[in-house]
Amino acid sequence: MSSSPAAAGGMGVPTAAAGGRLLGDLRSLFGLAVPIVVGLICSALAGVVTSAVAAPLGPAALGAVSLTASVELVFVAALYGFLSPVGVLAAQAYGAADAVAVAAQRAAGWRLAATAGAGAVALMAASIALLPWAGQPANVLDVLAPYWLWTAASLLPLALLFAYKQLFDAIDRPWIAVTVMVASVAVHAVLSPWLVRGGAGLAPRGLAGAGIAGLLANLCGAVAMAWLARRMPGPRQWLHASEASWPAALRLQRTEGVPMGLQYLLETGANAVAGLFVGVFGAVALAANQVTMSVTMTLYMLPLGMAAAVGIRMAQAVGASDRGACWPLGKAALLAVTAWMTLASIGLALFGAEIARLFGADDAVVAVVALIGVAVGVMQVADGVQSVSLGALRGLLDSRWPTRVSLACYWGLALPSAWALSHTADLGPAGVWLGFGAGLLVAAVALTLRLRRLTRGVVAQPRPL
Repeated sequence: MSSSPAAAGGMGVPTAAAGGRLLGDLRSLFGLAVPIVVGLICSALAGVVTSAVAAPLGPAALGAVSLTASVELVFVAALYGFLSPVGVLAAQAYGAADAVAVAAQRAAGWRLAATAGAGAVALMAASIALLPWAGQPANVLDVLAPYWLWTAASLLPLALLFAYKQLFDAIDRPWIAVTVMVASVAVHAVLSPWLVRGGAGLAPRGLAGAGIAGLLANLCGAVAMAWLARRMPGPRQWLHASEASWPAALRLQRTEGVPMGLQYLLETGANAVAGLFVGVFGAVALAANQVTMSVTMTLYMLPLGMAAAVGIRMAQAVGASDRGACWPLGKAALLAVTAWMTLASIGLALFGAEIARLFGADDAVVAVVALIGVAVGVMQVADGVQSVSLGALRGLLDSRWPTRVSLACYWGLALPSAWALSHTADLGPAGVWLGFGAGLLVAAVALTLRLRRLTRGVVAQPRPL
């Protein structure tokens, strides 16, 4: 059985020189982050495909996609957070070269994913009854229900896919998950326009067809992940080691998963409420918001991938009893993400209208996208920093304090500021995201300081190159 990177020194931990350490940590992080980012981009591209297919159906259909995506994101993020301990605890076991403990996390993880996924399906399906009370446009609600319910059903296979993806990442086999996700997006890209528009003997199913395509793509991905975990020799020796006892691992995942899931829920719940704030301004504003969010989520894949990578690397270091490696890893991740998000901010501010035209949006939607793009661009750097800091803290299994930060910054500051700037200051949909950025900025500062405090003064162990 091969040894883990932490045990063998294969994490790419740098030399004693500051410059060499930074370059070594960047190599280590990007070696894991790049495949994670590719997989995340594939997920984002599924949303782009849906937006492109829905755009010709009119602003109401595109607005329905936007509204569904805003609420779906709450459940997706909560599932991801709740299942995050699967990857963190497996990475710690991998860092300690304990195959039985890794296999126990796999056995517990899929049970947890099945339970959480089924609960998410039921909750999202039931929440459609609340939409008429949220002041959303009537023409959007008229076409929403079938797409909403099919999208809700896709959460169960998505939860299973999440659990296995985190396991593959934790044992440094991220490209396996990427391959499956690329195939899933290909399934979605082929099925979505066919089911929406019809053809080859199939009647058009309209917007509902996009929801069915998403469900089938997620189902294919989950089945493929489980099959590869059992059949491929490398993953099998870690994920299906004999004598793995999963009940204790399941209890630990539940203990750590609840606060992580709550933190994700608070963050993305606030994003969803901000999306509802945009919906108050009508179907055109919702359509513009969907175009903008589709693009920004693609750009945001690097911070998300880097957050996942730094969390896994820190967990592996903890498993290898080398906590001193944690702050250098965190600092390298923060520098890389800050540089990327600065470029993304400039691009959104300058080329928002041109990007919207690529989606085939009408002139009214393009005009609103140009304004929202400037507002969203302003908050990109803070959003990237807070995301990476959170990922690093999760790798240290520090979740309760960040949850309090999320509650205060998103619900106590970001949402009130969003409402005030969009309505009181009369800035419209752009004001929603300008106000939201204020909460992100405070969260970014608070979480980075927390990470530095937890890792200050610990000396890294020397590692071979």
